Amino acid sequence: MPDSKPAKPCKRCKDPDAPYKLRNEPSCRKCFVEYVDTKVIKRMAVALRETRTSHLPGPRRYLAGLSFGPSSSALVHILDAQAEYQKANNPKSALEVLVLHVDTDLSYPGVADAETPAQRLLARYRDKYPHLSHECLHLNKALDIETVDWTSLPPLEGQDASARLRNLFDRLPSVTSRADILRQLVRHLLLHVAIDRGYQALFLGHNTTSLAALTLAEVANGRGFAIPWQVNDGRVTICTYNQSSNDPGKVTAIREFPIFSPLREVLSAEIAIYRDIIPSLGELAPADTSSATSVVSHKDLSIEEVMARYFSGVEGPYSGIVANVVRTAGKLERTSAGDFCRLCSVPLDEEGDSTWAGEMGPETERTASTHQQQKLCYGCSRSLKV
Repeated sequence: MPDSKPAKPCKRCKDPDAPYKLRNEPSCRKCFVEYVDTKVIKRMAVALRETRTSHLPGPRRYLAGLSFGPSSSALVHILDAQAEYQKANNPKSALEVLVLHVDTDLSYPGVADAETPAQRLLARYRDKYPHLSHECLHLNKALDIETVDWTSLPPLEGQDASARLRNLFDRLPSVTSRADILRQLVRHLLLHVAIDRGYQALFLGHNTTSLAALTLAEVANGRGFAIPWQVNDGRVTICTYNQSSNDPGKVTAIREFPIFSPLREVLSAEIAIYRDIIPSLGELAPADTSSATSVVSHKDLSIEEVMARYFSGVEGPYSGIVANVVRTAGKLERTSAGDFCRLCSVPLDEEGDSTWAGEMGPETERTASTHQQQKLCYGCSRSLKV
């Protein structure tokens, strides 16, 4: 929120009306919006450079995930403005973006013609941002994708897809496990649509603060080896598995696909101010009050939520430290490996997984459960409790 008594003019343009704080410096409205927009556009330029396959101008086709939160909504707002600008000034290099929301409400079957709260809210985004395409896809569609080896997961029971997913989540051991598996399935579904429909890259709405929280959450979940793939921009490896009864779980294809977080250099507090400054955005994306809510017990919070609350609380006075977590993660190298986790798609680190699991050397006998664990990294094995 704006300071009640701004003592200094805008650091950038010297406007005396500078009620906002931008990295602990006074800022006017114009410079604040320009700062956020520029950060995102520069990251989009990186995505263009790394995904371009020809020197000839052509449409840039991206898929953007939308959670309806402030960060992903701000991304949609900026993408719409860029699509409008490109259409008017450089139509040969048009920006074609599909905004996709994954509806995670499993209380209904998720049939295509059902009108849901998520679809009604997405319709408002469609009206506000007409230069983008918009689509809502139910989480139960994840059961049809081939980038997860479903034979490595516990058997799913239920009469329909939503019931089978409910059965999966009900059997998970903790709130953290449910949040972890849900995030993995949403990520897989977004990637599946992006690859299947020929988009050039996937854009996620992570900001600096949420990426810092995700970095430490992955370590706490026993998936520290995955940080370069889960947090950094760039290409990730995607495996496709045979889903038929004939040799199920066999790897049928391995490919790479780029994922970018264009808001990775913007703090969540800056996104909150950006949302308040732009009326159309504020009408759609509610303020994020989760970090401000007092918590008596953390037993009903996932590790991801605990980390998000922590970083949200310290990013004001220690914004440099929060940003440094993300920059440090960005320096981690992606080590190649022969096998990949059948759920999160990260290369398996057998020595590291053994250390996480507390093993004291190779076992002489392998049980069926242990054989199943060999298909999964330690973090996914712990989340699924297999």
